[in-house]
Amino acid sequence: MGNWLRLLLLMSLAGNVLAADLNADEIEALSSDLATPRALLSQFKPLTIASGTFVQNKYFTILKNPITSTGELYLDQALGFVWHTSKPIASTMILKDDGLFSIDHRQQQTQINNATPIATVLMSALSGDLTALESQFSLAVTSLTTASLTKTVSSGRTCIELTPKDATIANVIRVIELCGKDTVEHVVLFETSGNRTEIELSLTAVDELPKAISEQL
Repeated sequence: MGNWLRLLLLMSLAGNVLAADLNADEIEALSSDLATPRALLSQFKPLTIASGTFVQNKYFTILKNPITSTGELYLDQALGFVWHTSKPIASTMILKDDGLFSIDHRQQQTQINNATPIATVLMSALSGDLTALESQFSLAVTSLTTASLTKTVSSGRTCIELTPKDATIANVIRVIELCGKDTVEHVVLFETSGNRTEIELSLTAVDELPKAISEQL
């Protein structure tokens, strides 16, 4: 369990839950336009290869204010991802075929044992991999998701809630919420510990990753 929690702390993934009141007409419109959770999820275009930036906040139950960090993200569904935090302290996490690794600001590399499955799930969430997500999560439109959707409907942003099927993952992650327009732009991760992490993404599809990045994978 310690390794799973360490991974969640390193990535600090999750997001803000928006709230809004729904009237009957809004509920009917949502039901008509976005009939099923799968229809919502299928609106996200999968990112096979992508790069971009992130702003993330980690909320701990014992702290008054979140821990904020920023950085760059590079992913290739065939190879893995490079998650580089530039502020406040430089660090990098790399998922590749032979496992998950963290590199600290001193450039010391450490393998994170038994955490590859959850890292793979998070990459699927970031890239909008519909097939992978459906196989590992139950999909649902809940009051939280619907509220978020109503709040952002004018900009075409949609949200979906994912509940893990795997017991090992469910021991750490209670639910994941994905929001976005054409791609996933906002990820909300609620932990069973009561902590919450959130991230805003700005990812763009690319033909290939920079050579310096791909060589790490």
